[in-house]
This record gives sequence, structure tokens and C-alpha cells, in this order.
Amino acid sequence: MAVEKGSLTQIKSVGDTFDTNYLRQDGRLGGVVLRYKQDQDPWSQIRTDDLVDSPTTLFEENPDRSTNKAVFQIHKDGASVLTVETSIEVTSNEILWSATVRNDTSSPLRIGDLSLPLPMNSDFSTQHPGHSSVFKHSFISGHGSFLYWMRSNSVGPYLMLTPTNNTRLEYWENHGKQGFHIFFHSEAAFADAAERGGTWRQPTTGLTLAAKGKPTDTKTFSLKFQWAENYDDVRRILVEEGLIDVHVVPGMVVPNDLTAKFALRTNEPIKSIEAEFPHHTSVQRISESDDTTIYQVKFSRLGENRLTVNFGDDKQTYLEFFCTEPIETLIKKRGAFIASHQIRDESKWYDGLLCEWNMETQVMLDPSNYDRIRSWRIYEITCDDPGLSKPAFLASKNAEYPVQSEVEALDYYIEYFVWGGLQQTTSEPYPYGIYGILDWRRNRESSDPGPDGRQHMWRVYDYPHIALMYYGMYKVASRHPEIETKLPAEQYLQRAARTAIAMFTVPDKLVGWSAYYTGLYNELAYVELIEDLENEGLTADAQELRSHWEAKVRHFVNDNPNLFGSEYPFDSTGFESTHALATYALRHPNSLQLSDPNEAETSARRFLDKQMAANVFCRGWIEPTYYHLGSDYRQQAGDTYTLSYMSQMGGWAVLDYALHHASDPYPYARLGYASYLSSWALMNTGTPDSNYGYWYPGKANDGAAGGGFEPASRGHTWLGQPHHRGSWYYSCEEDLGFCGALRMAATVVTQDPIFGMTCLGGELHTTDTHIEAIPKDGIRRRFHAIFQDRTIDLSLKTRRFATGFPIRLELARSGIQFELEASKSPKGECHLNIAGLASGRYVVETRGTKCAEFDVQDDRLIAIALENVPGNATSFTITPAAAFSTE
Repeated sequence: MAVEKGSLTQIKSVGDTFDTNYLRQDGRLGGVVLRYKQDQDPWSQIRTDDLVDSPTTLFEENPDRSTNKAVFQIHKDGASVLTVETSIEVTSNEILWSATVRNDTSSPLRIGDLSLPLPMNSDFSTQHPGHSSVFKHSFISGHGSFLYWMRSNSVGPYLMLTPTNNTRLEYWENHGKQGFHIFFHSEAAFADAAERGGTWRQPTTGLTLAAKGKPTDTKTFSLKFQWAENYDDVRRILVEEGLIDVHVVPGMVVPNDLTAKFALRTNEPIKSIEAEFPHHTSVQRISESDDTTIYQVKFSRLGENRLTVNFGDDKQTYLEFFCTEPIETLIKKRGAFIASHQIRDESKWYDGLLCEWNMETQVMLDPSNYDRIRSWRIYEITCDDPGLSKPAFLASKNAEYPVQSEVEALDYYIEYFVWGGLQQTTSEPYPYGIYGILDWRRNRESSDPGPDGRQHMWRVYDYPHIALMYYGMYKVASRHPEIETKLPAEQYLQRAARTAIAMFTVPDKLVGWSAYYTGLYNELAYVELIEDLENEGLTADAQELRSHWEAKVRHFVNDNPNLFGSEYPFDSTGFESTHALATYALRHPNSLQLSDPNEAETSARRFLDKQMAANVFCRGWIEPTYYHLGSDYRQQAGDTYTLSYMSQMGGWAVLDYALHHASDPYPYARLGYASYLSSWALMNTGTPDSNYGYWYPGKANDGAAGGGFEPASRGHTWLGQPHHRGSWYYSCEEDLGFCGALRMAATVVTQDPIFGMTCLGGELHTTDTHIEAIPKDGIRRRFHAIFQDRTIDLSLKTRRFATGFPIRLELARSGIQFELEASKSPKGECHLNIAGLASGRYVVETRGTKCAEFDVQDDRLIAIALENVPGNATSFTITPAAAFSTE
């Protein structure tokens, strides 16, 4: 530690593996910013750092330099009105900081703001290793507030900050280079923000200091900095310091057809839980043991729901939940909304465009009206990730829940906007090439024949979305005979394959941008696409795509790339892809082309764990707010643009890691499922009673979505619009996240060490011999049960579990019973994948008739095809063959 004139100028851990200064190079931590006034005077603001060289400022230091004090006198009209004393005490394990404010006048004095700037070393650049900077996680919530900073390699120690001696934090602002400001009082700061449209959900207060000499003329605020070794140590410190360690299942975004549970671990007594809307909220204490109390909560009021936790000696902290409609409702409403906002005008070059929507003004955007989007960001309307995320989601949604009008909208988009417009056809110079920003018309008609004009088809990120769109349409055409499509299934499949292959070839040929080196959203679908290409006999396309995919696998597993790299120096956008690459390497170790098979498996596993640590590093895990828990963080560390599309896309990786790879799956299962639920909070939906939406009411907005969440009281969105705390009014790229959500949707039963037998995404009923879980995850195709010794997986390819009926699992793992929806296919086929049953031979039967038989020898996934099953057969049982033969 280094202290100079009352402020810390360096914070390092002695004996650290990496030489990291947690403070910015020119940063000073210790001085405060405050605003004060008397009577009706305007606010006066002072920064004690500006007074360091004042002749009236005094510094004190004890002989061993372990304590350093600074005393600042604030003068007005030649007289002292206020004294501020800051103190820094350094011990071997802790830094104790305090600030004392004292009224020096004969009249009461009002403190409107008191904040501490935290100028941490949080700048990431390509010129410096990631471990040279630190990343903030924060929870500003009364007496339960905390912050910690960690390096991108996730190696401890983490620097942790907690309030002490009944100090509370109530507000924050990010001042860029001046640091993240935490406020003990924020009356004046929030009043300024509110005048400019800012909003906040916690009480903001001021402080009145009595006249000099009175008992309340002085107030002290104190904080403690200390080292934590890892996430579990952060949680331990929270409890030791008298704060609350919070765990939640299934997440803090809670559909109104599910309940949530939260566990509060603290050494302080929990006095009460107060619901913001008590007539629409049910809170029950369901267990209490040692230092942990578990509650169950159910919300019926859509939107934000705050629970106030009263604990200790008149302390409060706040848990922010969000209540949505059922996930299946959200999925269907989003699909209907996108399909109904389409240009149908053959005179327009953008005929067929699936449009952006402004929820605030209820305006549909197109190239004739960019609304509030300015400058180069107008590409958001027609192309790139924002423009292409909508058809990608709509096709994926219709592969699950096909609607004829929505499929027709996709075919119209493909015929009039994509083929020969956005995407080059097979008769053009770069078949399947996809035009980038600002839009395909400008590029096609450009006078520049090169990469900035007519060859602007080099952004690798664009290709997976269109490939996924075609692939979704293949699934519609091949699996839903009741739905009419413009093209045959095989043609959609071929276009999906050739678009995916073009991602690896066209950008590299045009500008040397290789898709091998960057993790891309939606590209994980290529693995399943390759399988369907092989099944359909399109082996040449399958082999070519597989060769590209495996080259990418080798780069990421073997070459130690920067996992936070993208188009920006620091990004969180690769962690869906990196997990898919890692798990592919584990399943196909020969793809790494290493001479030693053991080395291949070790390398794949090492990369799997490394990329998961990186994924979790920039994701809210310990912070119990719905817009942080499970959300990905960008470089601004949860201060802006949370609940992005990567919350769910990267969340798929976290949940898969829990199900199939983690030695301790339960924390990852909680985080993964919270990630799945998180971004659904940005859906603007509702009922007539709720006026169809929490964020932007009105029936016209029912089914619209925001592109991100702004946690600050006011600021600007990534698209450049001024904004208050809450959801954006443009959807931007959020449908990419919903694509990821469709892939990860599952009902998961866990034998959780904190909550006991728990169902994530469903309704649970238990007996001594079996469990029953009613799927409510939104898709109803995947079921998992995580027990201490193994995980059971059951998934469906062509049918889904019936609404309202339970999946019954024998606790001895001797059988499963489930109901399926009736099939619309005349063949009545049903494809199951199952893993995790006890070893032995099993029979699948329906209505007492055997329809399949299989052997279980290990934990490998077993694919079962149930053919010639009547379409109206809905009840199925999987039992040991011996039990079936004796019945």
C-alpha cells in the first residue's frame, strides 16, 4: 500500500502472483466529494482532493505510517463552516477508511451529497495483459452494499469493500476517469438526475448536522477494504462483516406461473421482509437453520418488485426482482410481434424488412425513418447483429412453435430482402456473401468496387444469423408438415450450410478476416447443422463445414487466444461460442490433431475450465438484483448495458457446464438458470389489467423488447440515446439472446445443498420414492435432474412434453414417466435422447405396448427413435426391461 497526503495511491497484494496495482496509476483514493448548504442557499460543492495543497489542510501520520489522517477545513466568507477529516488505517489484512464531517457553524447545516470516488485500475486495452487491470462487481443497496474487484484471469485475491459501523450506501454514479462514486448521501445528486429524467428505486437521503456543540453536529462514515481469495471467500466475508450473502433460485426474473426461493445467510437477525406490493406478493419463511433463512416468494404484479430486508439493528437492504408473464407466452408474443412489423411494399428496396420499433413513441423504423438513431448506427435498422437477429429468432421460434403467418413472413423476408439483396446469390461473384453496414443497397450501388463498397461482405459476425434463419426454416419444413413453406426443406438446409461455409471463406478472401479467431454468436448451431447435413445425405457440405469448424476448435483449444477479444479491446461476446468449441473438443478429441490422446483430452478440459472462468468473471453472480444476477457485463462492469443478449447466450454455457462438466454443479446451475431468465425482463408484455407492458405500456407494445438495461439513474444507451434507469426502447440485438434462450430452455431438478430438492423452470412435487416436475421452461423439450452422483438428461427432438403434465422420475433411477403433446406428423415418430439412468436394459412403452428397447452401460447419451407410434399416443414410460416383462 502507498499513502500520500491522506489518500491511497497504490493498492497491491504482497506476494501476489501477478504484479497488479488495483488503483489507477494516477488515482487517489481517500478524498470525498460533498455538497452542503444552509437555509435557502444554493448547494456548494467541494472535493477534498482539490484542497490537498491548501494552507489550512493538516496531515497526520503515526510513526509506523499505518494510520494517515487528513483534516480539511471548508471556509466561507473567511470563516470555517465545515470540517472534513479522512482517515486511512492499514493493517496486514485490511484497509480501514473513514470520513468524519463536522458542522463548524452556529446553525444547522445540510449535507446533500457525500460520495467517495473509487479510481480503480479498470482500463482494458490490447497493449496490456488482462491481469494488469481489475474489474468491478458491485451491489449498492443500503447496509447490505458491497463491491469487489478482480482480474480477468480470475486469479485471486479479489479486493473487497464493505461498509462498517452502520454505514450504508444508497446511490452511485460512474464518472469515467474520475472513478465510480459511491454515495453515503445523494439527495442533491439524484435531484439533479431527476430534473433530467433520471429515476431510482432506493431512498435517497441528505444529512442535517446540528449546530456546533450539539450532540449531532458530527457524523462518521466508514468502510473496510480486504482481500478475498475467491467467490466463496467473498460470500464468507459478507457474513463475517454482518452483511447478507444471498442465493436465489431459479433467478430474480420470475415468471408469474413460478415461485422463487431466496436464502439469506447472515450473522445478524432477519427482522422482516417487506414486499413493495404486499397485496400482489406472497412471502413465506420456509426454513431456518444456523445462519441461513430460506424464503419462498410468488409475485402476481408484472414488472419490478422490491423486497426490503430489515435486519440487525435497524438495517435495510433491498432485493430487486422482476415478474414476467410465463416464458412460453413471452416466446410466442415476441415471434408474433416481429412478424407483424414487416415492410410489405414492392416499390421499396427494403421490401420484406423485419423492422425495429420504438416502444416510447410507438414508431416503426425503416430506411425512410431512422427515428432517433443517428450517424453510422443507422445500420441497426437493416443489417449487422441488430437487423439480422430478428429473422434468426423468428425462424428459431417457429422451429419450436410454428405459426403459418410467421413462416410466411420469413419466406417473404428471404425472397424479397435477403436473396439477391442482403445476400449474394449463386450466380454472383461471392455466393452466399452477406453485405454489411450501412445497408446492402448502399454497398451494392457503391462506386467503390472494393471492401468498403461492393465487396463489403467481410463482417464474419453477420453470417451465423442468416445461416440460423435458413436452418430454422429447414426444421419448420422438415418437421411440421402442417405448415406451408416457399422452399423445400433441403433447399433451406443447403442455404444454411453454404452460408455457414461462406462465413469462413468470403471475409477471409476479401479482407483476410478469418472466422477461426473470433467467437461468434449463434455459430454453435453449426454442430447440429452438420449432423442434419449428414443425415440428409449432404455429405460434401457436412465435411467442408466440419473441417472449418474443427480448424476453429484447434485454434481456441491449442493456441491460447485472448478470450475477451472481439471488435473491441474487452468484450463478453464470445462465451457461447467458446463453450461450444470446448465441448466439441471433449467429444471429438481427434479434432485437435494432437499425437497423444490424453493430451488432447487434457487440453480440451483445460480450455473448457478457462473459458468458463472468463465467462463467469464478467457476469453478475453474487449481486442480488435482477439486472445483475446472471447478466453479462461489458467493460463498464455492470454500470451500463446489462441484460444484453450475452446474458442468455453465455448463460447457456454456464448451465451446460453445470449439467455435464462441473465437479460442483449446484452454484453453476443457479447462475445458469438465473442467466436464462434474466433478459426476459426486457420483454414488454402484459395483460389488459397491466396495460400490456411494464416498461412502455400500451397494446401496440405488447411483445416488443428492449435491447438492454441501464442501471444508472440516467445516461446514454449504446445506441446513443439519452436514457433513464430501465429498459431501452429499441430492441437492438436482444433477439440474439432470445435465440440462445430457445437453445437452453429446460426444466432442471437439482438436489441443491442450500435449497434441497428444487425445480428450476417448473413446478415440483416429491414423495419418498419419486419426484414429479411439471415443465414451465417455455419450450418443454428438455428435462434434467442433477443428483449428487450423476445427472439424468431427457430431451425430445420432434415432440414436446405436454402442458400441465408432470415428468415423473423414480428416485432409484429405475424409470421415467411422461406425457407428450399429440404429434401432428402422420408418421407419429418421436426421437428421444437420454442419459444418466442406472446401468441395465430398458423398455420404452406406450399404453402397455413396447415401442423401443435400449441398453445403458455408462453416462453416454443414447438416441432412441420411436417409429410408427400413433400420433395420438401421448403417455410414455421408460422402465427396466425386467420389470416390463413381468407385468
